[in-house]
Amino acid sequence: MIHFKLHSATRAGVLGWALSGALIYTPAALAAAGSNTQCCPVAPPPLSLPANGDASTLVADQASLANDIATAQGHVHLERNGQTLEAPYIRYNRKTSEASAHGGLKYLRDGLYLTADKGNVNVDRRTGEFDGTHYSVLDSGARGKAARVDSLGDNQYRLRDADYSTCPGPTKAWLLSARRIDLNRQTGRGVAHDATLKIYGVPLLYTPYINFPIDNQRHTGFLTPTIGASSKSGFELAAPYYINLAPNYDATLVPRVMAKRGFQLGGQFRYLTQHQKGEFDAQVLPYDTHYGAERDLEHFEHIGQLTPHVGIQANYTRVSDVNYFDDLSNDLAHTSTSQLDRSFELTAVQPGVKFSVLAQDFQTLNNYFNGLGGRFDNEPYRRLPQATLNLLTPTAPFQAGLDAQFTNFQRSDSVNAYRTDVRPRLIWGTDHGSWFANSEAAYRITHYDLRDLKYAGNDLYVQPDHNSINREIPSFRADAGLRFSRTLENGWIQTLEPRMQYLFVGYQNQSDIPIFDSGSATLNYDQLFSSNRYTGIDRIGDANQVTLGVSSRFVSPNTGRTVGKLDFGRVTSFRNLRVDLPNSGVTGYDHHGSDYVAGGMFSPSDLFTTRATLGYDAHRAHLDRAVATATIGHRDSYQLDLGYRYYRDYRPARRITRLPNNSNGNRRYETTLIPGQFETLSQVAIGLRAPIGSRLNVIARWNYSLKRNQNIETLAGLEYRPSCCYAARVAWRHYVGNQNGRQDNAIMFQFVLRGLGRFGNSVSSFVQKDVFSTTPQARSTDTFDTIRSP
Repeated sequence: MIHFKLHSATRAGVLGWALSGALIYTPAALAAAGSNTQCCPVAPPPLSLPANGDASTLVADQASLANDIATAQGHVHLERNGQTLEAPYIRYNRKTSEASAHGGLKYLRDGLYLTADKGNVNVDRRTGEFDGTHYSVLDSGARGKAARVDSLGDNQYRLRDADYSTCPGPTKAWLLSARRIDLNRQTGRGVAHDATLKIYGVPLLYTPYINFPIDNQRHTGFLTPTIGASSKSGFELAAPYYINLAPNYDATLVPRVMAKRGFQLGGQFRYLTQHQKGEFDAQVLPYDTHYGAERDLEHFEHIGQLTPHVGIQANYTRVSDVNYFDDLSNDLAHTSTSQLDRSFELTAVQPGVKFSVLAQDFQTLNNYFNGLGGRFDNEPYRRLPQATLNLLTPTAPFQAGLDAQFTNFQRSDSVNAYRTDVRPRLIWGTDHGSWFANSEAAYRITHYDLRDLKYAGNDLYVQPDHNSINREIPSFRADAGLRFSRTLENGWIQTLEPRMQYLFVGYQNQSDIPIFDSGSATLNYDQLFSSNRYTGIDRIGDANQVTLGVSSRFVSPNTGRTVGKLDFGRVTSFRNLRVDLPNSGVTGYDHHGSDYVAGGMFSPSDLFTTRATLGYDAHRAHLDRAVATATIGHRDSYQLDLGYRYYRDYRPARRITRLPNNSNGNRRYETTLIPGQFETLSQVAIGLRAPIGSRLNVIARWNYSLKRNQNIETLAGLEYRPSCCYAARVAWRHYVGNQNGRQDNAIMFQFVLRGLGRFGNSVSSFVQKDVFSTTPQARSTDTFDTIRSP
């Protein structure tokens, strides 16, 4: 039996009625029990949910009970079924679980808090009606007022003649006024009918229907439109429509209108399973009024695991024409794209064994003609297919390994080939912490079966007389290093790590081997200790050399974080280097060895990081490369990025001489390199994000080519954030629109309404980028004259 106690301000007394399934306490009884559930004037909300969701608790200054109906007055507090109701007057029916409140009520449930003039609540069904209401959605910060609020159960609410905003205070920066607003907290969506968007009370936009998010769940519906203008496409508007098909896959349709080009439809489908993920993308412009033809794009990528030891990866991209990204994308990364990859790779891995099969094709967008009869210098070979096998015995310190690869190279109007490469090797290595040593002896055997020699005159090498080329090259490498450490006065731990490597690679004339996948490797500290100064297999650089290097790290003993690092090294060659690429010199190398290479990093805290790399050619007494970057500040507040990069590549001009036809009657040419020509790249870059006061942020980025005296990209913008509920961003961008150096302009703006969405182009996608990375980008597109001899 549960007791009901009544405390009256006019008459003290205790009535001993029994109520089944309910607890009704007066404030005096609560105080005696040591509890304190009186609401403090703290908003929102000044209520708390009941600790016991099943029991009913009624607290009142005055109360009476008759025929299962409790009538309470004064300060009345009712708790039941995860709900709290307060009012000066509450009438509660125990049988029907209905409560009526008058005189100004407060109601809290499931993250919704409201005040109203009057209302009726069924505390068991969790339904109700409230008149003259002010409400707050606590987890999202949404708030507003409504002439009437209907609680429909299952976390669904209907608001009549209502306002909706996430802005605090009486003056709303933005406000959505509607005849009816439906809020569904289960789906996380809100729907407004006959709605008007107001900015500081001024009507800005009317819509008969709008669907908007009220939490961070994924929902089907229109996403925020993007608006912008550029010199390429004029004014443009896109209205993405998101389709939430299932928790693990979705789709997006993107209709886009461009004033200078017409209507484009884009789409994306994404999927995710336990072992697979991928996406499809497509865009179609049925008729580009400026270009005069249909234009389209298709893209597919997939990565997955078939078994614990077998994985697949696929990538495919196609565009209708080579100028697609130049004309229809405002992203510098897209407009500088020269190759579109199409590949499929299957990889199987077991302890000591790795096997992969690759099929790869490309679509070439920006071609540079070599002047020899129809082929372009930067068109890569297709690999249809390429099979690779790597074996390594598990025993140590002595191990045996085998690297083997077979590739079918194909390219139009070129010499094609089957290439088989086998490299058995013996390995010894040990690491004792304070020192390490390892060595490797290998013997590489490569066989080329050439096809389509009639196109030999289109390539830049001395053409072979036979369809078959064999190459055998032995190599030996011994590498050792020491690791010293000491503690500095400031507590940092400094290491000193000298390292020495001897490398021998036998020489074989490779000038008659076509270049299928080789190029000059970027010279840095790690590359100094590589066994080949080229990438790929077509050129194996001869070597009889010693690499000396030293590295020093500064480590914080408290965090274990490396706060600084210095590297310095050089390759010294004991003989002239004879293996070269046909259309360039060796970047970073000469007959005496390599450049002096130095690098460093210093990052004493998360607010400051600087990095630098240098390559100095002592023989020619000039700097070959220099990259330096500094980042000051933090992305969450202010950040200043500074960068400079310089590359000087030894790129001789070419003299092409006609030779007598070979025994098959095919044309033969000889390429002679003309020394003294250099290709250089010199750029500076600055990026800035900084607050000006509490409401204004400035964003800027500048990238400039010192060699060409040309602006690569200039971006300037402002972000105005007067409150937590909205922000406005605007940015102007002047940039190189394609690899031919065409300059383009774009204006972007974005209006962010917190809790409702964003309007405008994604300014943040352009400003949240580093000035440039410390790794080299694509080389300069400057070309050098090709001199033909009769």
